[in-house]
Amino acid sequence: MTFDVRRLGPGDLELLLGLQERIASALPDPGIFQTSTPEFIAYCLADGGRCYGVLHHGETVAYRIVYFARDRPFNLAKDSALPPEEHAAVGHWDTVAVLPGWRGHGLARLMNARALADVADLADGADTGIRHLFATSSPHNPHGVRTLSEAGFQPIGIVRKFGGKLRFLLYRPNPQGWPPAPAGTPERTVPFQDTGALEEAFRDGWTGTGIDFDFDGPGPARLRMHRRPPPFDDARGRQVPDGAAQAPQRPIPEQESQA
Repeated sequence: MTFDVRRLGPGDLELLLGLQERIASALPDPGIFQTSTPEFIAYCLADGGRCYGVLHHGETVAYRIVYFARDRPFNLAKDSALPPEEHAAVGHWDTVAVLPGWRGHGLARLMNARALADVADLADGADTGIRHLFATSSPHNPHGVRTLSEAGFQPIGIVRKFGGKLRFLLYRPNPQGWPPAPAGTPERTVPFQDTGALEEAFRDGWTGTGIDFDFDGPGPARLRMHRRPPPFDDARGRQVPDGAAQAPQRPIPEQESQA
């Protein structure tokens, strides 16, 4: 099959709102999908982010939203130890959604590749660069977490967002991605459904590295983890070396929603 990814613009607002409604209404568990307000989507379609659609024979069957936080209240970096002076350099890997009949064709990966290439070009610039990428994903959606991990995002915490919904908080430096873990870095796995153990692990300085679906034990998936801090950049964009001191990740009170 042939699929084309195109960048969407302000004239595509009604298209995205319609797709969002169709996708949300078809989900067996609506809690894993966070809908966006028209105002939020319009901001991202203009100069407040990047939006992409996947076309198949002229029909848009999937979309991806990337959001630039800048000086707006909604900023996932507030749930992390990223220095506040870097918050304006944050982008969110926000919504990704695929119509039910077109799942399983790698469309999220296709859009991620296009978006990462575009956002990589925006990393330069002390005042306007996008140097930090954050995302959220439900622990009840391990395949969504895996797709983000394949795009270079790694879980650094668990937070409650969007009206109290439990979400992994994932992070990716832009454009270079996470550095390899040093040899001998401690490793462990934690079941996705054991959110208490996951919260404790994140507080103790562990970060996610990938997902295992085939293992001996209860539950549908396990998160592979390394004990090392996130590679946050300082205000000049230099990478923090592995092993440098960082504050442990911990949940904090819920921030403003997208509304």
